Amino acid sequence: MSNAKLLLVDDEPLNLKLFDKMLKEHHYQILTATNGKECLEKVQAYCPDLVILDWNMPVMHGIEVLEILKKDPENKDIPVLMITGVMTSPEDLSYAMTIGAIDFLKKPFDKQELNARVKNILLLYQSMNALKTQNSLLEDKNRFINSLIDSIPHPIIYYSTEGIILMCNTFFEECSGTGKSDLLGKSAYHYFRTDEVAFHVQKDIELIESRESITYEKNIFPGDAVFIVSKNLIVDNQDNPIGIIAVFTDVTELKKAHEDVVNTKKIELISSSLRVMHLNEMNNRLIRHLEEVKPHASKEGQDLIQQIVSQFKMSITEKIWNELETRFEDTFDSFYKALLEMFPALTPNERKLCALLRSGLSSKDIALLTFQNPQSVDVARYRLRKKLHLTNEENITDFLLMLDK
Repeated sequence: MSNAKLLLVDDEPLNLKLFDKMLKEHHYQILTATNGKECLEKVQAYCPDLVILDWNMPVMHGIEVLEILKKDPENKDIPVLMITGVMTSPEDLSYAMTIGAIDFLKKPFDKQELNARVKNILLLYQSMNALKTQNSLLEDKNRFINSLIDSIPHPIIYYSTEGIILMCNTFFEECSGTGKSDLLGKSAYHYFRTDEVAFHVQKDIELIESRESITYEKNIFPGDAVFIVSKNLIVDNQDNPIGIIAVFTDVTELKKAHEDVVNTKKIELISSSLRVMHLNEMNNRLIRHLEEVKPHASKEGQDLIQQIVSQFKMSITEKIWNELETRFEDTFDSFYKALLEMFPALTPNERKLCALLRSGLSSKDIALLTFQNPQSVDVARYRLRKKLHLTNEENITDFLLMLDK
C-alpha cells in the first residue's frame, strides 16, 4: 500500500502541491500531470495504481480522459478518482460513474477524506487483482483438467447429486451423440438406456449413502456395447456430497474375446469328458470280465480279484475327477467361489456333483464317470436339491448355470 503509485492530474500547480502534501505521510509514489494529454502519456509510461483526475482542465477535460482510459484494453482496469468543483450535479456524477470512475470527490475536501478515499480504492483494487490472479490460475487448472480428461480414451461425465451434467469429455459426447454445449445442464440419465435408468439412480443413491466408490457392468447407452462403470463421490470442504464422477470403460471386445476363450475351454472340457467316459467304458468292461472270472477262481483268487476291483475303482475315480475338476475350474473359474459363498455347508462330493451337473452331464453320464448306478446319482441329486433350497418347479442344472453369471 505505501508503495502504491498515484498519478495526480490537475491544471493548477497549487492543487497538485496540496494533493501531494495531503498524501505525503503515506509514502505513496507521486506522479503529476497538468493536462489530459500528459495524463494519458504518463499512464502509458508508468501504469499507476490510481489516477486522481480533475474534471475541468484545458486541452482535454477529465471526462474525456476517463473515456479514453476505459476504452484502452491495457489500462482500462486502472481505478480513477474524479475531482470536481463545478460538475457536481447528480446527473454529472452519475455520468462519470457510468463511464468508469470508481469514486469522486467534491471540492473543497480535507486531508482525511482524500486519504480515506485513496486507501479504500487501493484496498479494493488490491483485492480485485488478487481475485483476478486466483481466477486466472483456476482457469489454467480447469483447462489442464479438461485437457487431461479429454485425453483419457474413455467416456467421462461429472454430474450433480441430482443428476445434472456439469462436465464431460469428448468421448462421452461421441457415446451420447450430443455436443458438450447441449449436454451441460441436462440430466445425465436422459442419455442412458431408458430401461436401465432406475438401476443407475439406485446405484447413485447407494454411492451417496455409503460414500464408497462403486463399479458395475451394464449396457449404458443405446446399443449392444457393454461398459464397466466406475463411480466416485465428490464432496465439498464440509464433506457434503456435491457431485458424482463416472468413467465408462467399453469391455465389449474383451467380453467377446473372453467368451471365445471360455467356449474353447468348454469344448475341451466336453472332449475330455467324452474321452474319460470312453476310457471308463473300457475300464467297466475290464471289471466285468474280472467279475466273470471270479466264480472260477479259488478263495484266495476271488479275494484278490475283489481287492483289485475295489482299488482300481477308487484309483480311476480319483484320477478321472482330478482331471475333470482341473479343466472345470479353468473353464468356470468363478463357479466354486459363488457356490461356496451361497452354500458353505456343501460336502466335497456334493460340490463335485454340482460341477458335473453344471457341465451338462446326465445322471447316466455321471454314473459312468463315478462308477455308480444312475439310481444312486438320482438320489444324490434329490438330496442336493434340498440343500440348494430348490422348489419342485426349479431345474437344478438351470440354477447352477445361472450361479456364476
